[in-house]
Amino acid sequence: MKKNILYLIIAVLIFASCDEKEDYMQINSSVMDVSGEYWVHYDHAEFGADPFGAGYTKLLISNTAADNGTEGWLSDEGNFWDYKVKIPVDMQQLTFGSDQVVTSIVDGYEIQVKITNGKIIHDVVSNLASGVTADSIYFEVWFEDLEESTEIPNDKLIVSGFRKTGFLEDEH
Repeated sequence: MKKNILYLIIAVLIFASCDEKEDYMQINSSVMDVSGEYWVHYDHAEFGADPFGAGYTKLLISNTAADNGTEGWLSDEGNFWDYKVKIPVDMQQLTFGSDQVVTSIVDGYEIQVKITNGKIIHDVVSNLASGVTADSIYFEVWFEDLEESTEIPNDKLIVSGFRKTGFLEDEH
Protein backbone atom coordinates (compact mmCIF):
# COMPACT_ATOMS: atom_id res chain seq x y z
CA MET A 1 0.00 0.00 0.00
CA LYS A 2 2.79 2.39 0.96
CA LYS A 3 4.45 1.54 -2.33
CA ASN A 4 1.33 2.51 -4.33
CA ILE A 5 1.01 5.82 -2.46
CA LEU A 6 4.67 6.58 -3.18
CA TYR A 7 4.11 5.90 -6.93
CA LEU A 8 1.04 8.11 -6.87
CA ILE A 9 2.94 10.97 -5.23
CA ILE A 10 5.78 10.66 -7.77
CA ALA A 11 3.32 10.66 -10.67
CA VAL A 12 1.52 13.74 -9.30
CA LEU A 13 4.84 15.57 -8.86
CA ILE A 14 5.94 14.71 -12.38
CA PHE A 15 2.69 15.92 -13.94
CA ALA A 16 2.53 19.00 -11.72
CA SER A 17 6.07 20.03 -12.63
CA CYS A 18 5.32 20.08 -16.35
CA ASP A 19 4.91 23.55 -17.79
CA GLU A 20 1.84 24.44 -19.70
CA LYS A 21 2.33 23.50 -23.35
CA GLU A 22 3.25 26.34 -25.61
CA ASP A 23 1.72 26.61 -29.04
CA TYR A 24 3.91 25.18 -31.76
CA MET A 25 5.38 27.88 -33.97
CA GLN A 26 6.77 26.72 -37.28
CA ILE A 27 9.80 28.65 -38.50
CA ASN A 28 10.49 28.24 -42.19
CA SER A 29 13.85 28.58 -43.87
CA SER A 30 14.35 31.67 -46.01
CA VAL A 31 15.00 29.38 -49.01
CA MET A 32 12.06 27.09 -48.28
CA ASP A 33 10.57 27.31 -51.79
CA VAL A 34 13.70 25.86 -53.42
CA SER A 35 15.02 23.66 -50.62
CA GLY A 36 14.18 20.02 -50.24
CA GLU A 37 15.05 16.55 -51.39
CA TYR A 38 14.90 15.86 -55.12
CA TRP A 39 15.17 12.83 -57.37
CA VAL A 40 17.35 13.81 -60.35
CA HIS A 41 19.15 12.25 -63.28
CA TYR A 42 22.26 13.49 -65.06
CA ASP A 43 22.10 13.71 -68.85
CA HIS A 44 24.61 14.82 -71.48
CA ALA A 45 24.08 16.87 -74.66
CA GLU A 46 26.21 14.55 -76.78
CA PHE A 47 26.03 11.18 -75.01
CA GLY A 48 22.30 11.38 -74.25
CA ALA A 49 20.26 10.35 -71.25
CA ASP A 50 22.08 9.03 -68.19
CA PRO A 51 25.44 8.29 -69.88
CA PHE A 52 26.98 7.10 -66.59
CA GLY A 53 24.11 4.71 -65.84
CA ALA A 54 23.39 6.22 -62.43
CA GLY A 55 19.60 6.43 -62.87
CA TYR A 56 17.73 8.72 -60.51
CA THR A 57 19.78 9.84 -57.50
CA LYS A 58 18.96 11.95 -54.45
CA LEU A 59 19.94 15.60 -54.34
CA LEU A 60 19.45 18.04 -51.47
CA ILE A 61 19.08 21.82 -51.40
CA SER A 62 19.06 23.45 -47.97
CA ASN A 63 19.59 26.79 -46.30
CA THR A 64 22.99 27.92 -45.05
CA ALA A 65 23.59 28.87 -41.43
CA ALA A 66 23.10 32.52 -42.40
CA ASP A 67 19.58 31.67 -43.64
CA ASN A 68 19.50 35.00 -45.48
CA GLY A 69 17.45 34.00 -48.54
CA THR A 70 20.32 34.59 -50.98
CA GLU A 71 22.31 31.35 -50.72
CA GLY A 72 21.84 27.66 -50.14
CA TRP A 73 23.70 24.36 -50.05
CA LEU A 74 23.37 21.93 -52.96
CA SER A 75 24.61 18.40 -52.30
CA ASP A 76 24.26 15.00 -53.90
CA GLU A 77 25.51 13.37 -50.65
CA GLY A 78 27.80 11.06 -52.61
CA ASN A 79 24.99 9.61 -54.71
CA PHE A 80 26.56 10.55 -58.05
CA TRP A 81 29.65 12.81 -58.28
CA ASP A 82 29.98 13.48 -54.54
CA TYR A 83 29.78 17.25 -54.26
CA LYS A 84 28.45 19.88 -51.88
CA VAL A 85 28.59 23.53 -52.86
CA LYS A 86 27.20 26.83 -51.66
CA ILE A 87 25.10 28.41 -54.41
CA PRO A 88 23.43 31.80 -54.89
CA VAL A 89 19.62 31.64 -54.77
CA ASP A 90 17.05 34.11 -56.13
CA MET A 91 13.85 33.49 -54.22
CA GLN A 92 11.78 35.88 -56.37
CA GLN A 93 12.58 33.96 -59.58
CA LEU A 94 13.09 30.54 -57.91
CA THR A 95 16.48 30.27 -59.61
CA PHE A 96 19.91 29.27 -58.35
CA GLY A 97 23.53 29.03 -59.47
CA SER A 98 25.95 31.42 -61.16
CA ASP A 99 28.84 31.56 -63.61
CA GLN A 100 31.29 31.42 -60.69
CA VAL A 101 33.32 28.31 -60.02
CA VAL A 102 33.14 27.16 -56.39
CA THR A 103 34.96 24.47 -54.46
CA SER A 104 33.05 21.46 -53.20
CA ILE A 105 33.52 20.92 -49.47
CA VAL A 106 33.47 17.12 -49.54
CA ASP A 107 36.45 15.95 -47.48
CA GLY A 108 39.06 14.31 -49.67
CA TYR A 109 37.36 15.40 -52.91
CA GLU A 110 37.51 19.20 -53.01
CA ILE A 111 36.85 19.62 -56.75
CA GLN A 112 35.84 22.77 -58.58
CA VAL A 113 32.14 22.89 -59.52
CA LYS A 114 29.95 25.36 -61.39
CA ILE A 115 26.14 25.28 -61.09
CA THR A 116 24.32 27.32 -63.78
CA ASN A 117 20.77 27.91 -65.03
CA GLY A 118 19.13 26.40 -61.95
CA LYS A 119 15.35 26.65 -61.80
CA ILE A 120 12.54 25.29 -59.63
CA ILE A 121 9.04 25.22 -61.14
CA HIS A 122 6.23 24.46 -58.71
CA ASP A 123 3.60 21.77 -59.38
CA VAL A 124 4.46 20.73 -62.95
CA VAL A 125 5.59 17.09 -62.69
CA SER A 126 2.48 14.93 -62.85
CA ASN A 127 3.52 11.60 -64.32
CA LEU A 128 4.54 10.09 -60.99
CA ALA A 129 3.42 6.64 -59.85
CA SER A 130 1.58 8.13 -56.86
CA GLY A 131 -0.52 10.40 -59.07
CA VAL A 132 0.45 13.53 -57.12
CA THR A 133 1.98 16.64 -58.68
CA ALA A 134 5.52 17.65 -57.67
CA ASP A 135 7.94 20.51 -58.23
CA SER A 136 10.44 20.31 -61.08
CA ILE A 137 14.18 21.02 -60.78
CA TYR A 138 16.64 21.77 -63.58
CA PHE A 139 20.26 22.94 -63.65
CA GLU A 140 23.52 22.47 -65.50
CA VAL A 141 26.69 21.39 -63.72
CA TRP A 142 30.36 21.49 -64.66
CA PHE A 143 32.90 19.45 -62.72
CA GLU A 144 36.60 20.14 -63.12
CA ASP A 145 37.22 16.40 -63.67
CA LEU A 146 34.28 15.72 -66.02
CA GLU A 147 36.55 16.13 -69.05
CA GLU A 148 38.47 13.03 -67.90
CA SER A 149 35.29 10.99 -68.48
CA THR A 150 33.89 12.62 -71.63
CA GLU A 151 37.08 13.97 -73.27
CA ILE A 152 35.18 17.19 -74.05
CA PRO A 153 36.76 20.44 -72.77
CA ASN A 154 34.52 22.58 -70.51
CA ASP A 155 31.87 19.87 -70.61
CA LYS A 156 28.74 19.94 -68.48
CA LEU A 157 25.88 17.70 -67.45
CA ILE A 158 22.19 18.53 -67.57
CA VAL A 159 20.42 17.71 -64.31
CA SER A 160 16.64 17.42 -64.04
CA GLY A 161 14.07 15.75 -61.86
CA PHE A 162 11.39 16.33 -59.25
CA ARG A 163 10.95 17.13 -55.56
CA LYS A 164 10.45 14.11 -53.31
CA THR A 165 6.74 13.50 -52.82
CA GLY A 166 6.93 11.32 -49.72
CA PHE A 167 5.11 8.44 -51.44
CA LEU A 168 7.11 5.22 -51.63
CA GLU A 169 5.98 4.49 -55.17
CA ASP A 170 7.79 7.67 -56.34
CA GLU A 171 11.12 6.68 -54.75
CA HIS A 172 13.90 5.58 -57.09
